[in-house]
Amino acid sequence: MFINSKNLSKIIGLILLFFPLVMTSQYYNEKVEGKLKIENNDDFLTVTGVASNKLPVNKSLRYELSVIKSSGGNNSKNSQSGRFTLEPNAIKELSTTSINLDTDSKVIILLLIYDLKDNLLGKDRYVINGDKEEKQEEQDIKTYNEEVKKKDRPDGIVLRGIVTEDTKTKAGNDFFNYFYSNYRNAKINSEKIIVIEEQFNMGRSTKILIKIDNKLVFQFFAQPKEDYLQSMADISLRRVSRYLQQLKRDEESIKRY
Repeated sequence: MFINSKNLSKIIGLILLFFPLVMTSQYYNEKVEGKLKIENNDDFLTVTGVASNKLPVNKSLRYELSVIKSSGGNNSKNSQSGRFTLEPNAIKELSTTSINLDTDSKVIILLLIYDLKDNLLGKDRYVINGDKEEKQEEQDIKTYNEEVKKKDRPDGIVLRGIVTEDTKTKAGNDFFNYFYSNYRNAKINSEKIIVIEEQFNMGRSTKILIKIDNKLVFQFFAQPKEDYLQSMADISLRRVSRYLQQLKRDEESIKRY
């Protein structure tokens, strides 16, 4: 697909602006890491997108590997994308592309990894024939991100609002999406990790379990009906909220005595 230079410059500008803005609210590559593996083969580069799961649960994800070229007023963007699943602590090669180095073109290679709700989890970026100002900007972004991390986490890493997924069917994944959307909207933001787990039961049925600190908070049999899953997501959130509130009351009681 060809695009004019004006539109391409807007795309590149949005990319450069987007990265520093989101760094203040989320640290990428913590749960799922995106990495570009670069191999120099004389006249061309072989670029492979790689994903690493840093969580002890399965993750359903999708990726976009894009190559954006700009040369002599002719501009183009080529993208590869797909959905994939990462097992706990697994590393997977996603897609490979080759780039000719016998050119003066400016080339931006961009790997983005999303969850199925389009939340950006992992990313990596590589520039060929970029100018000094852009390279310095990229380094400044990396430095800023490290400074924010040190400022916000002086005594160790404390992650909040984490809900992990270990589902096996579409119904299980749909429930996870409903529950996580409700959880974020409720702004509970607990330090406790909430685990959504799906287990096969007798026959074709499956059971959804909601756990906190490996303790079962709520469970039910899954059904593919949308209204049923949304109802179960509402009930599950109330049970989780009640359990977290009880934990907080118990901690405050222990501190007083």
